[in-house]
Amino acid sequence: MHSLSLSPAVEFDLGTVSRARLQGRLHLVDVPGHGWPRPVATAEEISRAEQECIAWALKTGLVKKGEPYFHKFGQSRLAALAACTLPDVPIHRSVWFIQLQAFIFTLDDALDNLVDLRAGEQYLRYGQLQEVFGLFMRALVGENPRVEGSVADFPLVEPFRDVLVEVRQRALESGMELSWFIASMAHYFEALAWEHGAHTVAGYAPSLSTYMHNREQTISYLQSIESFLIIQGISLSPAHRQLHPVKLLLTNACRHVILINDVFSLAKEIACGELDNVFLLDPEKDRGSLAYRFKTLLDQLNTLAADIAHIALKLQEAFPDDGDLSAYTTTIIDSVNGHIAWYAESQRYGRYVRPPTLMGFEAKAIGQ
Repeated sequence: MHSLSLSPAVEFDLGTVSRARLQGRLHLVDVPGHGWPRPVATAEEISRAEQECIAWALKTGLVKKGEPYFHKFGQSRLAALAACTLPDVPIHRSVWFIQLQAFIFTLDDALDNLVDLRAGEQYLRYGQLQEVFGLFMRALVGENPRVEGSVADFPLVEPFRDVLVEVRQRALESGMELSWFIASMAHYFEALAWEHGAHTVAGYAPSLSTYMHNREQTISYLQSIESFLIIQGISLSPAHRQLHPVKLLLTNACRHVILINDVFSLAKEIACGELDNVFLLDPEKDRGSLAYRFKTLLDQLNTLAADIAHIALKLQEAFPDDGDLSAYTTTIIDSVNGHIAWYAESQRYGRYVRPPTLMGFEAKAIGQ
């Protein structure tokens, strides 16, 4: 039986945030037979892919040298994200995932952080965002939509459109069915339009239920998994997708990634005055309780990691000879563990917190 106390873990230290020292231990999802491999991509290959990503972003117009956002874009280290979450895949096969994440990260910054790509209180209404995102969806399904009308006022709209055209073309080269991925992107855009449309109401803070429901789409984890299946050539049938443990595994993995993001982005969001963080949903909560709430969330995250492992084991026992389900389970496990490892590589939040000490996670593994 899987034991949380024996799970390998990594230590991290975010330093002092709002007068609270935030550090702890995150347990990895540990399932015998699925492993926790080092990325097949070497440090040199990842570094080269990072530079290629930046050169491509400059060429497409997503970023421009000399602008403040150029530095932040490079800090995300999207090639490292691909290498950590797809550890068995050579980096050159992950290029369209890297480009997709460049689109998603930059779009998120265009909507969230007004200091990055927009100035002032230029929030857009739900209906306006639906028009913009409708154009993006037309690009993803193979059209070449023109940018016209009020949509043209959206920052970087033409580069965003062109990136999605390229993402589609590269994904088609796999020869895999794209319908599940495209449908997942439609869900992402719809949730994103609603989430950011709601922010036009001054003082609005979502409930925990609304926050988690929105974030399960806007975190883009579900969309990443669909891209991972295409990249790895894994076909998950509609019948497989309807299995309760398959859906439960995906939901729990997604929620784990949401909360991991909230842990490492907390200092940045406090500094920027944002509310998109589970720690900041209730404006009445005393900031002095942050350390206690942080420890409570870490306990919940580690319990969730153990639960993901338990579901994966039971799914394996129920379908011992199903190669597709086994490959899918490995994809989920690697993606969850890989997101933790990526925060050691990314410097996206380094301005506000010290980078987490997750480098060399095998050497730091505890309880093996």
